[in-house]
Order: sequence, then C-alpha cells, then structure tokens
Amino acid sequence: VHNIILEASGLIVSLFKTLHPVGHQLVNIMSTATGLLQFRARRGPLSALAAVASLKSALDQLATTGGQAALSTDASPPMINWVFLGPPGVGKGTYATRVAKAFGIPHIATGDLIRAEIATGSDLGAKMKSIVNQGKLLPDEIVQEVLQLRLSKGRQEGERGFLLDGFPRTRAQAEQLLRTTDIGLVLNLGLREEVLVEKCMGRRLCRHCGKNYNIANIYLAPGPEGQPEIVMPPLNPPPECAPHLEVRADDREEVIRHRLEVYKQEAAPVEQFFREAGLLVDFEITSGIPETMPLLMPLLQSYVGRRANERK
Repeated sequence: VHNIILEASGLIVSLFKTLHPVGHQLVNIMSTATGLLQFRARRGPLSALAAVASLKSALDQLATTGGQAALSTDASPPMINWVFLGPPGVGKGTYATRVAKAFGIPHIATGDLIRAEIATGSDLGAKMKSIVNQGKLLPDEIVQEVLQLRLSKGRQEGERGFLLDGFPRTRAQAEQLLRTTDIGLVLNLGLREEVLVEKCMGRRLCRHCGKNYNIANIYLAPGPEGQPEIVMPPLNPPPECAPHLEVRADDREEVIRHRLEVYKQEAAPVEQFFREAGLLVDFEITSGIPETMPLLMPLLQSYVGRRANERK
C-alpha cells in the first residue's frame, strides 16, 4: 500500500508540472480522483490496497489524457461564464466559492460588488448609498451597471470568465444580462424544502472566530414520488467554539418558510426564462458538500467553453 501511495503522489506531482500551462485541468483531475476514492470508500468494505489502487488507476488514465491535452494546444483556456441559482440555505455561496476556485475564475456576488462600490465613495457609489439609505431597492439599471463594470475590468485583466452567485433575481435582470453578456450555463441548485428548513435552523455562528457551522444531522428516506435519499451529516464546531455559538435571529421556522415562499415566487420567472433559452440545468443536492462536489465537477466540466449559441 505504501508503495502505491508513493507512486500516486509522484504521479500527482508530475501532473502538476505537465499541466501547469493549463492549470485549471489539474484541479479538475484532483477533484475527480479524490471523488472516486471517497465514492469507492462509501460503497462498502474496501481494503486500503484496493482503494489506493483505484485512485492510482484513475490518475494514470487522467495523466495520459490530461497531459496530451496540455502538450497539444497553445490556445488560451476556454471561457467560463456561469450563473448559480438556488434557494436560501441550499449552499449556493459555498458551492460557488469552491467551483470558482477549482476552475480559476472569480466568484462574483452582486451584493459584494454594491457594498464595495459604495465604500469607494464614487459618484455611482454615493447614488446607490442614497437609495439604500431610503430603504429602497436599487434599480435594475444600476445593478447592471455595477456588474458590467466588474466584468469589463475582469476582461481587461485577462480573467477567463466568471461565476455569478444568485444573480439575476428577476426576469428583467435575466433578459438584460443575456443581451449584454454571453452566458454558457445557469446551474439551478435544488434541495427538498424540509431539508432546507432543517439546514437553516441548524446554522450556527461562532462569535469568537467568526466561522459558520451547522449542527443539523439530516437523514430523509426516499420519498413516495421518487425523491432520493438524503444524508447530510452535521458540520460540528470544535470544542473551543462550542461556548460561543449563536443563532441568527431570522433562522426561525416560520421566517425560513416565508423566505422560501418568496424565493419560489421570484425565482420561477427567472428559471423559466433561462430554461426557454436552453441554459438552465437543474442539479438536485442529496448529500453534503464532500459527497456532492465529485458529482458536480464532472457535470460542470462538460460545460467549460460552452457559449450561448451552443445551447443544448
């Protein structure tokens, strides 16, 4: 087992050197290989020898295909212009952050952009601050302006795309986004409502370190209408954080269900628009992030470089 682990480790290093010109491929290879090991381990009893041998076999195959790809092209990495949608509590921000890092693209949340622009004290920022201080929603035109400024800056700096998190929120925003930007994929993350409620009620924030945890230990048997089994273990805090945990004031069941109902009403026209445009892909989450990422990454890989005029 020790020798096989060493061989696999050496192969990983050689892969890194080979794929450096297209480093995003390395991340996908590592995600796939790690996912394989996790998946095989969960299927049932598996010896360490068999598990690591499976990992090495996968890396051998990936080294051949990935290395050839790296050596056979001088083209720039393909563009990735994606949008992630999903209800409150689905983990959209967490998945977006990890996926963006894996593919080497910026994770863009319009809320962060707006706060940053206001902080600069620019004319646009001052205008937005005045509107927000009056308790009003920012007009779509202003939100689009802030977003397009960020995307333009990214293109000038050589970014190979972006991942928009939770935007657009209205059909009008979606229509305007497609008029101004070439979107290749809109991923709609889904999770059964009872699980969303339980997840939100299990959220905890450590006042001491600022990290988020979730004490919900979720198991749902397969549903009568074909719903899959859902297994989501808790993300428990370390002992030193336990005395400092607090619950968000709005993480109460009635408030959570109201938020979900509002989201469904607002999201339905957006989802319909992107579905009609041939861009929407539904992805149902049935387990925790460590188990979901190895399933999600190969799906996303198939959309790398896809443009709006190549919709499936």
